Amino acid sequence: MANETIQKLIGDSFEKLSSENIVNDVYKRNTLKELHTRITSSDYAQLHEQKLTYLLEHVVKSLIVFLSDKSEKCRELSAIILKYLLQHSLISKNNVPSLLNILARRLEKTDERERSEEIRLLEIELLGEIIENNMCLCLNDISSSLTACIVDDCPEVKRKSCECLLLMASKQNSNFHMIASNFLKPLLCSITHQHSKTRILCIKAIGAVADFLNEKEFDEALIHLAQRLFDHSSSVRMTVTEVIGNMLINLKDRYSYFHRLIPLMLSLLYDEVPEISSKAEDIWLKVGNHYIIENENTYKDLIDFSHSDPVDYPIKGGRPPLGCRILVQRHIFNILPPLLKDIVDWKLETRIKSSKTLYSLILHSEDKITMKLPEVLEGIMNAVKIEGKRTIDIVMDCAELLGYFMDPSHLIRSILSLMHKNPSSVHLNIFASALKGMKNTVPVKCFVAIIKFLSDPEICRTRKADDQANLLLCIETLLSTSCEIDSDVSYFTFIILTSVSGLAASEVIILKANELLQHLAELQSCTKTILFEQHTASFLKVLSESNEVWTEMSPEMPIFKFLIESGHLDEEMMNIFIPILTNNLHHSKNAKLRYMVMSISTSLFEKMSATFYESFSEQILSLLHLGIFPNLTWSAGRTASSLRAIAAATLYEILYKSSIKKQMLTSVSEELLPLIATLSEDEEVTTRLIACKILNIILPQLTDSTDEIKIHTLCHQMLHCLDDESDDIRLMIIKVLESYIKSFPQDYNWSLYQSHLKHLFENVLLHMDDRNEKIKQHIFDLLKNTAYIAPDILLQEVESKRYMMLACDLCDSLAEHIRSIKL
Repeated sequence: MANETIQKLIGDSFEKLSSENIVNDVYKRNTLKELHTRITSSDYAQLHEQKLTYLLEHVVKSLIVFLSDKSEKCRELSAIILKYLLQHSLISKNNVPSLLNILARRLEKTDERERSEEIRLLEIELLGEIIENNMCLCLNDISSSLTACIVDDCPEVKRKSCECLLLMASKQNSNFHMIASNFLKPLLCSITHQHSKTRILCIKAIGAVADFLNEKEFDEALIHLAQRLFDHSSSVRMTVTEVIGNMLINLKDRYSYFHRLIPLMLSLLYDEVPEISSKAEDIWLKVGNHYIIENENTYKDLIDFSHSDPVDYPIKGGRPPLGCRILVQRHIFNILPPLLKDIVDWKLETRIKSSKTLYSLILHSEDKITMKLPEVLEGIMNAVKIEGKRTIDIVMDCAELLGYFMDPSHLIRSILSLMHKNPSSVHLNIFASALKGMKNTVPVKCFVAIIKFLSDPEICRTRKADDQANLLLCIETLLSTSCEIDSDVSYFTFIILTSVSGLAASEVIILKANELLQHLAELQSCTKTILFEQHTASFLKVLSESNEVWTEMSPEMPIFKFLIESGHLDEEMMNIFIPILTNNLHHSKNAKLRYMVMSISTSLFEKMSATFYESFSEQILSLLHLGIFPNLTWSAGRTASSLRAIAAATLYEILYKSSIKKQMLTSVSEELLPLIATLSEDEEVTTRLIACKILNIILPQLTDSTDEIKIHTLCHQMLHCLDDESDDIRLMIIKVLESYIKSFPQDYNWSLYQSHLKHLFENVLLHMDDRNEKIKQHIFDLLKNTAYIAPDILLQEVESKRYMMLACDLCDSLAEHIRSIKL
């Protein structure tokens, strides 16, 4: 198309647009469409001719006016044409100020604001074209337009505005610094937009203006960037990684902000997405190398004479580069305080992220963190107190790192000083992790001091499962070191392990404590039995010091029981055991406590060998008189009933031993026999059965030491047991009656007790008709074996009862046996 033709066509369109009589919207739209078609269909190179340029300048002025037209279509077409002209550099700089001015009015939140999102998008694209062509003559209008569009309701407008801002920053306009800070607030408002693409562009834009922010504004920007570290979108977090990395390398005033930027980068090193953590590692490496290059003269010695990595370095990836370590070490005092606050934040995500950052901080600072060790330890302990397994796992790793890097003596003293104030499972958990990190480097003095401290009753006599588990973890770690186990260390370790075993809250803890006891014995080249022989007596003396004030809740009770059940008994131990039992079975003590002690007593006498009775007969007698007999006396209540049952069981264990002397029975029979009679009528089946068993074992020795009338009377009273509901008791009383008769000598004059024997035979004979065949047979055997003491009386009873009994065959057999005796 020739120049004259193009000029004529555009000139016609311009005349139509410039006509004062143009009021019809349809006519305007058609004219603008015609103009758009003519311009876009022309060879834009020809449009640069001088005459056309002059004409287009007037056309642009009309199009700018149409941006405020009441017709939406007209405004849209005007924006499209202007965009095309800008893209092809067909708008002169003379028209840009008026265009920027009208765009500012149409994009700002005023009465003239463009209502259509699509047209606002076109207008912000127009602004982008102006920036692209370096035609930014009026920064105030651009600033007001972009700040309004960054917070626009339309996501596409938001994103395009951020792109314009990034473009403007990349052009490195010398005057950009004058308006850069204006964009911060709108960017911070949009950085939480629901679309991840919008958030990404906002983050990039913040990075672009960061160089031009004052300290307060920069801090505010970093706070929002830090919040994006928790963004659910990995793309957003990746963008934050890149922006923070760029700041650490290129920010003009980065040295003033290192202490704020470094924690963000350290936290990104442990992002859950491998790509992000890998990217962060690459950037962090560049940051460290860049810092070393910039400060080469300062760190020349460290660079030239660098030390090799420590032995058994705890991280597989290797030691952080020198520059990275120096950066962290120089700013650790500014980084730690806010970090330790965040580590106990109420949000779980914040605690996890801060814990990871602390781990990375310790890894980089190594032993330079010594000056802040108390604060770090206290922060770790506070973090463990708050629920959240992931946080606890991470801070335990932090404690292990401290154990690796810190001087063992200094670290142990610091932890012990905190534990002295208020020992808890938290302290023990951290202590165990720190000891694990020391890797066999615990000094001997510290080793002994730790064991002594852990053996303190306030620490080792705990009933909490967590405390017990952590205590065992500490011991396991200590025993795995190469420190020598002398007698003192062995004793204190024994105290800890037996205390935990006695108070164990679960079977798992019992098994673990037992395993460690075995390990302790092996370290000393002895058996576990020998270990108990070496230390039980000494520990018992310590335990028994307060036995007179024990209650059912005293931790010493279960420990005492464990020592009795697990250890080897000797005379020294028995001298401690029996007085403790006697003191705590006194009637003034709580019934539950007495029950527990009686249970321990039963275990003790079950394990006690018969030879001990001769050596401790006086003490055992005292225990019977002062401890056991008072608890056999009847009183109402289920607790008292249970107490009588276990007291009877303990008494049986004592009397069952073959070495019991007749003199001993002589001294207790006056109290014992009435108690047996009472116990035989107890409501508990177990108690009645034990009463019969006790009588059965003492009858052979009672005849020489006790008034025979009392024996006859007691056995007469026990006849009611033949009617007991329990077959076991009925069978036992049959044995008792046989023992009773056979306990008297062969020449004993039974004729003095004929009425007594008549009553005995009469009651026993009736039970030869019992439904239980076993009892019938035992009754028959009893009468058959004891008929010799009074055959006439028994025969008379059999013959008189035979006609009314079902067991006629047994009666006949018994009668025949009696007659044979008489012959």
